[in-house]
Amino acid sequence: MKNNFRICVICSLLCLLLLPAAAAQAEESSDDWFQKGLSEARKGRQDAAIAFYSKALELNPQNSAAYINRGLAWHQKKEYDKAVDDYNKGLELKPENAAGYINRGLTWHQKKEYGKAVADFSRALELDKDSAAAYFNRANALDEKGERDKALADYSKALALKKDFARAYYNRGIILFQKGDMDAAIADFTRVIKIDSSFAQAYYNRGISWFRKEDPDRAIADFSKALEINPQYAEAYYNRGIAWADKGDYDRGINDYTRAIEISPRAEWIKKRF
Repeated sequence: MKNNFRICVICSLLCLLLLPAAAAQAEESSDDWFQKGLSEARKGRQDAAIAFYSKALELNPQNSAAYINRGLAWHQKKEYDKAVDDYNKGLELKPENAAGYINRGLTWHQKKEYGKAVADFSRALELDKDSAAAYFNRANALDEKGERDKALADYSKALALKKDFARAYYNRGIILFQKGDMDAAIADFTRVIKIDSSFAQAYYNRGISWFRKEDPDRAIADFSKALEINPQYAEAYYNRGIAWADKGDYDRGINDYTRAIEISPRAEWIKKRF
């Protein structure tokens, strides 16, 4: 079985930050360029957004929001060092900006500097103790650091603040699965499905959990549902094939293995079992 997927929320935030007060004509012009940058960013045109934010900063070097949002645009382009540099400048100008710490933490996460990511999400929580996003993203970084119990606690805190946070339930379910608590994992994957019935990976991982509980029929049902949602889900075919084979239905098992290989002929996980 390939490692279970864990969903991260990155770069999903914070294009809309408070603008600095425009007291002079130059600052007003800076804000105009900033607004143009926001418009381009919303359309996914990151190069144009960067150019407009840069113009805003030429006119007003104190425009912290322009630095933060230009950092976000660099992040979207996977220019992570440039993103960190802009976040640093924006936070120097406005150190009370919790959103800026979240964004910088997300970039640290992408750079695999998980300790720095945890520090930034923690700082964001000092500024905004009710930020479900900060708890969620800190949990992701803690999990990467191997601190699963702390990650579980943060996912739970995120869920206490945001009851319909499907990705927090999903990621918590993955850790519970890894810890061998199949019943709790199934409960979390089920909550995900109730919130978002199109979440194919939740069905897939619930299917694996059912199989671990020696319930191949429920496993097959969940793998089949995942395949209804995503007919190209090679791993779901492969693991459903294993479940069929365990039930003694080798023809169906072979058919599913064949389909998995057709979709992903070189996948390393084909060599593995649950």
